[in-house]
Amino acid sequence: MLQPLGISAEAEALYVALAPLGSATREELATLTSVTPADIDARLEELRKLGLATELAGGSWRHLPLPEVAKALRAQRISELEMASVAAESLHSHLLAARQSQSDDIQIVLGREAIIAMTRDLCGSAQKEICMFDKPPYVEERDATPQALSEDAPEWQALERGTRLRCIYHPGFDTDRLKELSLFTSKGEESRTAPVPMKLILVDGELAIIPSMRSYLPGHELRMSVVRHSLLVEALQWQFEAIWDTAVPIVASTYSEPDPRRKMLMSLLMAGSTDQAIASNLGINVRSVRRWISELMDELGVSTRLQLGAAMVRAEHIRKEASGMAQPRPSS
Repeated sequence: MLQPLGISAEAEALYVALAPLGSATREELATLTSVTPADIDARLEELRKLGLATELAGGSWRHLPLPEVAKALRAQRISELEMASVAAESLHSHLLAARQSQSDDIQIVLGREAIIAMTRDLCGSAQKEICMFDKPPYVEERDATPQALSEDAPEWQALERGTRLRCIYHPGFDTDRLKELSLFTSKGEESRTAPVPMKLILVDGELAIIPSMRSYLPGHELRMSVVRHSLLVEALQWQFEAIWDTAVPIVASTYSEPDPRRKMLMSLLMAGSTDQAIASNLGINVRSVRRWISELMDELGVSTRLQLGAAMVRAEHIRKEASGMAQPRPSS
């Protein structure tokens, strides 16, 4: 009956004899079973390795409850299968990568350092535009300061070169993520927010970088695909544009607001988002949203939501005009 646990018939007979006794010596067990005295030590060791019996002081042995043992063995086997599955998946990825060359339509990149280096190289090659789906988790943590981003962020470096950058941010913003988003928006990134299905970077509409979301799970090796097949890249670009058209724009705040979540609040308000939608995007409750809106109305000296909207649109118009006036005139 216990063969599915990997136990021999002789060891099972020994366990069946030991269980009603509570504890027994080798000699007593040899008398009660057909197991020979010469073989009894090997069978007791078999039970011990499976967690079915334990040796007590004085040389006697005690059985352990079968349900608890079966539960522990089940957990162990499941863990072993999961580890084997992860190892097989990793080996499969390595075998695929070994078969590929740089000219392949789909290239697999393995490992954190290789992914960071490849992403920097490909974004650094952008001449016209980079389009992105931004969604946690992330390969690397970076400081949300202009100096650090200028040194480490290939997207920021693209903006500095004059490359257009459009990004759709998946809802759910912590303070650090909003701080970086605010810096990118102020730098010139065209930012919107909407649910996105995956992480994605499109470079000049010619190649796509697709990190594997599954590979971010614990115990997995990070993986990323670089797609150069023109039809696949075109399909991904169409998907980006479809989500972009319905996403909520994020605008650079006119006000010197230190809390990046309140900057996002202003953007979502100007886009006509409901209080519940704003709360979901910012990861806060509706009560906090309404409190911030009330504080914002007091700061702008308005008493209704309609007046608040008009005041924010007017301030944004002034900001754009000031920004246009600040642009250097082309030399004649």
